[in-house]
Amino acid sequence: MGSAGNALIDRLPRNESWFTGRSHCDKCKHELGVWDLIPVFSFLFLHGKCRYCRTTIPYRNLIVELIAGMGAIYFTNIILFMIFWVTVVITVMDWETKTVSEILIVFWGLLALMQGFDLRGLIVGVLIIGGIWVISKGKAMGFGDVEIALVMGLALGFPKIVTALWLAFVLGAIMGLLLIIRRKVKAKSVIAFGPFLIMGYWIAFFWGDRLIKYLFGGYV
Repeated sequence: MGSAGNALIDRLPRNESWFTGRSHCDKCKHELGVWDLIPVFSFLFLHGKCRYCRTTIPYRNLIVELIAGMGAIYFTNIILFMIFWVTVVITVMDWETKTVSEILIVFWGLLALMQGFDLRGLIVGVLIIGGIWVISKGKAMGFGDVEIALVMGLALGFPKIVTALWLAFVLGAIMGLLLIIRRKVKAKSVIAFGPFLIMGYWIAFFWGDRLIKYLFGGYV
């Protein structure tokens, strides 16, 4: 699943077919063989370089494979694992390309519906993130963030969606500040917000009830 995730991250933003065609090196275009595509092992065995042109393979490939593997071990429920997997793909793709794939959003939404849904959470998520998108005319965040918030609200329900969004803003602000301090970005640079929304989603998923009591008391 990690390899499939990496293929989606590479291909969808470039409008390449993600279900047909052989995997290949982006640099030399050489088709990859079976021994080049074994999750984790191939990266380590090849020392993170293409077998054919020795171009460095992004460490992201290894990280996604490791995270997907750990998710497969942790989540015994297949639907929860697939939700975890698709959110990892959405996160990495958005961080690298600032692109949110609607195909993946729809897939996540369908999986969320299988777990149950809460329309109140959907409404809150869309109103808050969609409101910011409208008021800022798309400058503060993209429409893909609205779509992510929609599915988050649907899956988490109310009031967990409030906690998730609060966490997303806090985590995003901290990361933005750290990047500015390290001079990786400028104050007016655009940073993908989708990854922070999804981090907020998972934190709220696991610990939302405790955080609600701690942060908001009985106000939500």
